[in-house]
Amino acid sequence: MNRIAQGLTLVLLGAAALTSTVPTDLYLNWVKAGFGPFLIAAGVVMVVLGVLVIASELRGERHDAEEADEGPEHAEHHEGHGHDHARAPRVAWLLLLPVIAVFVVAPPALGAYTVESTGASSGPPPRTERSTSSPFGDGLEEAGPNEVTRLAIREFVLRAWIDEERELAGRRVELVGFAVPEEEGGDGWYLARLQMSCCAADAVVNKVLITDRPAPETDTWWRVRGTWVEPEGDLYDVSRHEFSIDEMEEVTDPPDPYE
Repeated sequence: MNRIAQGLTLVLLGAAALTSTVPTDLYLNWVKAGFGPFLIAAGVVMVVLGVLVIASELRGERHDAEEADEGPEHAEHHEGHGHDHARAPRVAWLLLLPVIAVFVVAPPALGAYTVESTGASSGPPPRTERSTSSPFGDGLEEAGPNEVTRLAIREFVLRAWIDEERELAGRRVELVGFAVPEEEGGDGWYLARLQMSCCAADAVVNKVLITDRPAPETDTWWRVRGTWVEPEGDLYDVSRHEFSIDEMEEVTDPPDPYE
């Protein structure tokens, strides 16, 4: 791999970053929306650097060719001041494979496979003393008694785990997530969503168990309305948060699949 090929690799990497952010929301499959401007900036820098490397190498080759045309005496005069055409090992060409893969087969967002391989959901937050202010901020307390409140699955799970006042009881809520089959021998399926702090590598699972509807196709997205199946005993001891469906509608994949 010569320097022109190295510059081309930089250009392709920058183009991959730009095409997944500027014309599309594809980058949301891997990182949070706040990283978009940084990816655009990085893409621009890589494209510019790659173009500069290629242009510099082409100028050097043209200069060497002109010296060769001027004769051996001129070439000897400039010996030691020429352009370095050292080549990297042939295996360096493998660096192009992930670049090409991004253009040909863009990795999808994490889904049911991640949930199944991860196993259990994230654990409950540490038990703390009850404060005068609400720790939720999901709008459930402000909603009317007959109003359907849309919650993120992480908000629903947080309520189901630590809300000792059990405000969820009897309240109709709306959730959106993708279908995940339960383990073999289970009695239902999960509606799940992945929550990430910065990128897909740190994603954690939030899911609710559904037993009153047949399991849909894995990884299909659904909007469901229904109520929390209130458990007995201490909420912190609950391992599976169950949801009873009144209405169920298939939806298209959201642009941002994470919470």
